[in-house]
Amino acid sequence: MFLAETANCHVFNIEYPLAPEHPFPVPVLVTYEVVQWIFQHTDTLHLDAARIAIGGHSAGGNLATAISLWNAEQTHPVPLIAQILDYPPLDLATDPADKSFFKEAIPTEQARQFNAMYIARAEDAYHHLTSPLYAAQIEALPQTLVLTAELDSLAQEAQQYAKRLQAAGVHVEHLEFAGQPHAFTHHGDANVALQAWQRIADFLRHVFQSAKRS
Repeated sequence: MFLAETANCHVFNIEYPLAPEHPFPVPVLVTYEVVQWIFQHTDTLHLDAARIAIGGHSAGGNLATAISLWNAEQTHPVPLIAQILDYPPLDLATDPADKSFFKEAIPTEQARQFNAMYIARAEDAYHHLTSPLYAAQIEALPQTLVLTAELDSLAQEAQQYAKRLQAAGVHVEHLEFAGQPHAFTHHGDANVALQAWQRIADFLRHVFQSAKRS
């Protein structure tokens, strides 16, 4: 509701199939079908087809990244103009025990369980749609906002992805929130969370206004 009102846009929350009942690639494929459906029905939904962005928090950020990558590989991609990645897990191949750890971070064993439930086949751990950090082709991705939390074991991989996008010529904005844990926009300090939500809204407003002018 906050984004819809502050950025003056429609917001669709996609209820994608969940692991372990529906491991990779099911959530990616189903979510992309919904994105395509939205684009195909913009007239009925009273949307501007030239101003569609995608984003997500945590696992949703992983999915949003995967959708952007998958979309860029299509012959007729949906014209996504931006992606917003909020503390996303982008490297499911590296053992969580080998990532930075803070007492506020997701416990190592729990992180391992999350990865194991989503990745049914070991060889998929390095697939670019499960671990976007390893994607080879990223030049065609839309402008990106990346939010990370200082006390999150996932922050480093999101930072690395932002740097890779920037090096590939993609317009990237990266903000790290000092002293914040994973999921701080939903379960952290309310004032800091509001700052993050406001930054997302400002980013969306700028993206949509730029698209309208062009």
